[in-house]
Amino acid sequence: MEGVEALRLFLALKGEAGREEVRAHFPRLVPLLKALGEEVEALGETFRLTRPLRLSWFGPLLAAHYPYLGDPERLLALERLVEAAFRSAEAGEAPVEGEGLLRVARLFQEGSLALLRGAHREALHRFGEALGLLEEEGLPFPAAALALLAQAQEGFRPGGKGKETAKKALGRAQTPFAREMAERILSPATPPSPPGP
Repeated sequence: MEGVEALRLFLALKGEAGREEVRAHFPRLVPLLKALGEEVEALGETFRLTRPLRLSWFGPLLAAHYPYLGDPERLLALERLVEAAFRSAEAGEAPVEGEGLLRVARLFQEGSLALLRGAHREALHRFGEALGLLEEEGLPFPAAALALLAQAQEGFRPGGKGKETAKKALGRAQTPFAREMAERILSPATPPSPPGP
């Protein structure tokens, strides 16, 4: 995978990436950076996308390139997809439409919206549907999904399965978002509440 879309996806998956790591994947980096323009910012020796992670752009990009990702990248991609779904729900973005990964993303977005409203039963239902679709496709459950599920479980039935699910999520977490969501349930000083930004 090469080109502008590949660099956009690479940076979306990583969140931030060091100059050397980016150059290792994209030897002809300067023309790609020029093509992306203000969409990418350099912070010292680190590159990152300037636009927030949202399903409106990340969902279709990931759906188009997911088959070409290697196994370790696929799990990270699912982590970021769940995070994008949550961030889109948080920002009030309209649900994405589509099949496959986009359908999974829509369910995570709808579940996140329910979670943010405090509708824990509805959130559990939507997250369960999304996890069921992942299971049908033989895809792993991303830690971010488990962490959001733990939030809904704990909100629905405090002291129930939420902490157990959060521990699983924390053990698998590859992103700061997944760690933060899991730690909210495991922190004794923090009562279960809808996650914030």
